[in-house]
Amino acid sequence: MDFTTALFSILTIHLMASISPGPDFVVVSQKTLHQGRKAGIFCGIGVCVGLLVHIGYSVAGLTTALGHSEHIAQGIGIFGGSYLVFLGYQSIKSSFSEQAEVVVNEGSKTATQSAFWSGLIVNILNPKAAIYFISLFSIIISPTMGAEKLLLVIVSIIAVQMAWYLTFIYFVTIPSVRAKFNSNIYLIDRTLGALMAFMGLYMIATYTFR
Repeated sequence: MDFTTALFSILTIHLMASISPGPDFVVVSQKTLHQGRKAGIFCGIGVCVGLLVHIGYSVAGLTTALGHSEHIAQGIGIFGGSYLVFLGYQSIKSSFSEQAEVVVNEGSKTATQSAFWSGLIVNILNPKAAIYFISLFSIIISPTMGAEKLLLVIVSIIAVQMAWYLTFIYFVTIPSVRAKFNSNIYLIDRTLGALMAFMGLYMIATYTFR
């Protein structure tokens, strides 16, 4: 398979993976709907920084070492699942608060920093990302690949991820669309919170009883 075809293949695969509902997408959705466009963008940036960490150690071959260390992978999985449960609990709890605002401190420094760290932590504490990226890069990486092509692959993956987030964030923050979400924001918060908690419990169970 030539480089161009392989690059197109992995970008298509990654776009499908990005669109599929998962912890990253759920937390970006929750931050966008509850704290606004800027918070959603910073949360997406946090996810992308986490992706760079996964890509870095995947390319460096550290995934192999992680795969041979059952306890490390198990610990990361349980901790990551617990963090998702915590985020889910916070989302559900805030939805029952009568004083809760539909948009909380939109665009504030605190909100954007919190959104960034939420995206980063949720992504970086997902051990399945290691398996995903080592599988993805196996399609295109070869011993003869130059640094320029490798950099192009990495930048393209991050660009696809962020382009999807920006498209989604822009759409759900269009005033007419946002108004429909706002009328059901508490129900949405509870649904997203329950989904995050379920994903977290599933991760905990998976890595506890594997």
